[in-house]
Amino acid sequence: MSPAALALVLFSVCMHAGWNVLGKRNAPSLAFFALAYGSGGALLLPLVWLGPSLAALPNAFWGWLALSGLCQMLYMGGLAWAYARGEVSVLYPIARALPVVLVPLVSIALLGNRALDVADGIGMALVVAGALCLPLSHPEARRLSTYLTPAMGFALLAAAGTVGYSLIDKQALALMQLAGHSSLTAGAVFMVLQAVMTLTWAIPLLMLLPTERRRLPAIRQQGLVMLVVTGLMMTCTYGLVLMALALTDEVSYVVALRQLSIPVGVLMGVLWLKEPASTAKAAGTLIMLSGLLLVAL
Repeated sequence: MSPAALALVLFSVCMHAGWNVLGKRNAPSLAFFALAYGSGGALLLPLVWLGPSLAALPNAFWGWLALSGLCQMLYMGGLAWAYARGEVSVLYPIARALPVVLVPLVSIALLGNRALDVADGIGMALVVAGALCLPLSHPEARRLSTYLTPAMGFALLAAAGTVGYSLIDKQALALMQLAGHSSLTAGAVFMVLQAVMTLTWAIPLLMLLPTERRRLPAIRQQGLVMLVVTGLMMTCTYGLVLMALALTDEVSYVVALRQLSIPVGVLMGVLWLKEPASTAKAAGTLIMLSGLLLVAL
């Protein structure tokens, strides 16, 4: 892998973990994440003029885009509501890693993709085992009720949202390339359109949920700069990965290196947010990371 591609992936890793920790630190809510993501998309709106005209895209693309935005909104809501109830250093690895297990399983079940090999199966088992270790910070936590919490449920909602938009985005990007986009311009344009669509889905929900409406004054107090910085981090993370993929043929290495955001997120939660460290948390993170590397490579 070229030094430039490596640097882009590592920067993306830190940025992805960073916006999650910022979201937790700044009163996590769907309102904050959706408005931040939408503001990032608005600032990058000129990118939609890259490549062929939007009018050249087929009607099916806009349907996939709408579904992708809905899944993104569910992902952000799941993250925000999980972070409001638990620790980033436990919930971020679960929300980040479980889709690596779920996407191949859904692809096999619904899309008829190839069956998993032995390494994939072992890797997925390690990911699940690591996720189960993360909440076990003390002996009293070793019971079923530790996992049956609202925070864990919302983390699973975030993971399900990720599975949805991951599979949908692949279809949408393929349609863009058929319309004349390169892989880079397709990724850049879709990144912006997805942010706008996610905000479009989120606004009616924010108006319907009293708890989310009550968060709006706190978001205003945090200031526009914090909102925009978080939003740019959210939107640009995906763009950096696309650029790295364009600079190297070693796709599996890019996929594997992206999983470094899991230990980075755990460290940020422990060191920056002062969340408790534990042997179970460290062991769970390492077990999960080893499983992700097996699946990615």
